[in-house]
Amino acid sequence: MAARPRKRKNKGLEPNLYERDGYYTYRRPDTGTWHGLGRDRAQAQDAARILNARLNQGMDYVARVMGEEGDTLGAAVKGWLADWVEPDRKLSKWTKKAKRGRGNRLLEDAGSLPLSQLTTRWCAQYLDDNHQGSAYVQYRAVLSQVCQYAQTKGWLKSNPVDPTRSSNDYQKARRRLTVEQFQAIYTQAPEWMRIAMELGLLCLFGRAEAVTARFDDVRDGRLHYIRQKTKERSKTAYVAIEITPPIEELIRRARALQPMSPYIVHRHPERMVKSASKDHWTQLSGDQVSKEFARLREQVPSIARLPDKAKPTFHEIRALGSRLQELAGTEVADIQVLMGHADAEMTEVYLDGHDIRWQQAKGTSLGMTELLSKPGA
Repeated sequence: MAARPRKRKNKGLEPNLYERDGYYTYRRPDTGTWHGLGRDRAQAQDAARILNARLNQGMDYVARVMGEEGDTLGAAVKGWLADWVEPDRKLSKWTKKAKRGRGNRLLEDAGSLPLSQLTTRWCAQYLDDNHQGSAYVQYRAVLSQVCQYAQTKGWLKSNPVDPTRSSNDYQKARRRLTVEQFQAIYTQAPEWMRIAMELGLLCLFGRAEAVTARFDDVRDGRLHYIRQKTKERSKTAYVAIEITPPIEELIRRARALQPMSPYIVHRHPERMVKSASKDHWTQLSGDQVSKEFARLREQVPSIARLPDKAKPTFHEIRALGSRLQELAGTEVADIQVLMGHADAEMTEVYLDGHDIRWQQAKGTSLGMTELLSKPGA
């Protein structure tokens, strides 16, 4: 039987050794039975080390006979990254980075686990114990893809992740940004940050689009941008926004902001550092925008008192802008195009959660007498 997946608090302990309230217990990997080892950490570690050496030796012989030697979760993760993730041209850099990070987390948590011990029970336990909220769904997807890869290699006959819950009833912890909070942050922000915030509110840019927007993207009376997250898989990611007076004024202010730069959002850096990810010294990274927004939001009492996971991020400006435009009369279909979404369902996600969205219903022009006189009434 596979060892239970490690929780963070059990990191540093020998495999199959667990601690609770200062008491150590050992779970036999072959039978699943529990055995108390007392409260002395050093003695428990030594005992677990000896037990693992004796018990795992027999399991290694079995794996060798079955032709499974070397087929570990770690080998599957590395193969999945090398063969499926890195060469995939449809995946954006951001998506590859995210998959790489989650794959490395699997390597750290259970890379040595033989695939012969990768059961549905183990997968469910690992996901429940180590990943909560949206991370559950994300890590379940990655673990499932790794198992699919292992199937193509003949290392697994079936995907043990399939029977696990596809969702853990995740409810978004992050709060929506209110108009009052936006204004409070905007008032304190430096000019370059105000320009970034206005791009989010008026053009519905995320931080990736805000930091890559250039003045030469303005041509033929439109501001052209590419939704970075979906550009490899959807033509709706390519958007040309009409230059309206508010957007024109925003760009004028950005041009006047010193120093001169090819980028709409720019500033004079505190220190000159060469970066392979930047092609101009005035350019900002997405992380710099996020960190500045996080610093400013702490000055707003209604945000500062929230738990960290509930505090709105820069990305919430995009959601706020979409809802304000809807309230101003912009059709949802037009907001969808502006946001670069391929389907209306995703746009609805951004529009929901701010306030009650009243459905506009048409009133009947018929009176009660007319309605009751209709055939079949």
